Amino acid sequence: MTEGRCKFAFVLEQTFGQVAHTRNLEQALSTASWIDGTVVKLPFDPARRLGHIPGLRNWSLRASLMARRELRRRLRQGALDAAFIHTQVASLLSVGIMRSVATVVSLDATPLNFDSVGEAYGHRRGGPIGEAFKTALNQRAYLAAAAMVTWSHLAADSLAADYGVPSARIHVIRPGVDLARFRPPAERRREGPVRVLFVGGDFVRKGGTDLLDAMRGLVEVEVDVVTTADVAVPPDVQCRVHRGLAPGDQRLVELYGQADLFALPTRGDCLPQVLAEAAAAGLPIVATPIGAVPEVVQDGRNGLLVPVGTPSELRLALRRLAESPELRSHMGRESRALAEQEHDATANNGRIFELMADVAHVRSHRQMAMGPG
Repeated sequence: MTEGRCKFAFVLEQTFGQVAHTRNLEQALSTASWIDGTVVKLPFDPARRLGHIPGLRNWSLRASLMARRELRRRLRQGALDAAFIHTQVASLLSVGIMRSVATVVSLDATPLNFDSVGEAYGHRRGGPIGEAFKTALNQRAYLAAAAMVTWSHLAADSLAADYGVPSARIHVIRPGVDLARFRPPAERRREGPVRVLFVGGDFVRKGGTDLLDAMRGLVEVEVDVVTTADVAVPPDVQCRVHRGLAPGDQRLVELYGQADLFALPTRGDCLPQVLAEAAAAGLPIVATPIGAVPEVVQDGRNGLLVPVGTPSELRLALRRLAESPELRSHMGRESRALAEQEHDATANNGRIFELMADVAHVRSHRQMAMGPG
């Protein structure tokens, strides 16, 4: 146990939705006066190549090496009470450190979860020997962790069933969103076409082409597309394409506030963070039952789920919501309620901090550092 505040290190990948997750964690950390926290960001550069180790893809190898190097550097400055590594990819080569420093490993999906949706990413499983080595390598890291945090029940179930992690060490804690920023507007627009919002950098994989196909023939409905990809808009679809919007960009927040419903008919995903943002913004959501999506979009409660790759079914769902302001309003309220219950970034990051204190056996130390009251 160290003197003064609890000394925690946070090592986080900066891929895709992990950037927003890091920002929210840093914001929560800034108000946790009982923690002396070090945040290490692992930059994602897909163009940089390293040597190959069987069972370790290029990013897995680079992230693992960076994480180990940064944790060793931090430990040379003094002892740590606990460490947090997101995702498991970055933990693979730090098992020795994890056995001496209580470590929480966080993930959005297990490798086997990803394999189940990998075709949409262009991902293919390797041969039996390589896959067995990959499973063993991940299992070794999981079992060295003092606790595991998953973003979904889907991933939690896989950790227990596929990798033998004891259920008592698995905690489902959503990444969450800033509910003060992503929130319903004081009053929804009542004039003009119904506005659909789509947010997805990988336009095809996220179902963007299916959405534009479904939009054809819908009267008084228009769509805002936020993406980094080139988009071919059919001439009979009212569409505005927005590029250059980073996660958490104020212009993106404003688009959520201007939308009437959110659509993400993704063809391959584990748990898209934009769904939690849409829920926090009080929007009804149309999506596909891929991965852990049904944990955020509950069919008939706060949105509608349609089969993957079915623009005709998607069109029917969009039309149903477009033609019923009452249904949109009801599902939007349910979305916000779900976000407040499960996707509050401040509360959820607080749970992570408490879990780190628990695994480090420093709860009494935390209370002493905070003082009476």
